[in-house]
Amino acid sequence: TAIQMVTINTAQCFELDRFMGSIAPGRYADILFIKDLADVSVAKVMAGGKIVAENNQLITELEAFSYPASATQSVHLKEKLEPKHFTIKAPIKEGMSRVNVMEIIEAHVGTKHRIMELPVKDGILQLADDVLKVMVMERHGVNGTSGIGLVKGFGIKAGAVASTVAHDSHNLLIMGANDRDMAYAGNVLAEHGGGMVAVRDKKILALLPLPIAGLMSPRPVEEVQDLVEKTDNAWKELGCQLVSPFMTMALISLPVLPELRLTNRGLIDTVNFKIIDLFAKE
Repeated sequence: TAIQMVTINTAQCFELDRFMGSIAPGRYADILFIKDLADVSVAKVMAGGKIVAENNQLITELEAFSYPASATQSVHLKEKLEPKHFTIKAPIKEGMSRVNVMEIIEAHVGTKHRIMELPVKDGILQLADDVLKVMVMERHGVNGTSGIGLVKGFGIKAGAVASTVAHDSHNLLIMGANDRDMAYAGNVLAEHGGGMVAVRDKKILALLPLPIAGLMSPRPVEEVQDLVEKTDNAWKELGCQLVSPFMTMALISLPVLPELRLTNRGLIDTVNFKIIDLFAKE
């Protein structure tokens, strides 16, 4: 059933079963040769009627592709990021202020919409109780808008992380425990044309450059895998013990998932389908 779902069913759904989805005369000769149906271990890969991979190795040469500047220069910021861009001004001078917070749920795509009280000092909101700042910045050169929010549950004690893999608009997503590292992380990705980065004290702990649209790497898969492992280890070094933390972060900006999300337009209450203020109404 599982194999049927990803082959003939999908082809029929998109009315492409005349060309693909089954092994038959007239269909594309794109075929996976698997050793058994239980663990689906791939032995060979055929593409266009030719064996292109065998024993987990590519056995054919791929033509080099020249990517246009629009693909390799996809991170457009209005100005270099500074710590002041991440300052959150509160409606009060001193005391405690009620704020809307996204609380992540490990290994789940949804978030909980929580209202918490955070301290305010000299009119500036302070972080506490495992709450981090998070910002989504439009990076495709359209309008340069940004939204800032708060998220709880990552366990990060210091530093910042940033990514241009941020579903579905894939804007620049920055999250951190302090403004200085957040600005630094964002600038690092802007310089590298996108990717994923973890920093602490303005030093790079791990960097995965994704210079093709800020989403893909031209490097061999083995190199990318090594860099992905290093970024995962960097998260742990910052205090996060979640499963797939970068993917969890990447869904913060997806405004079709419950209950609270952040986009470059601001904080989105996806249950009531409206943009809400960071500071909760009394």
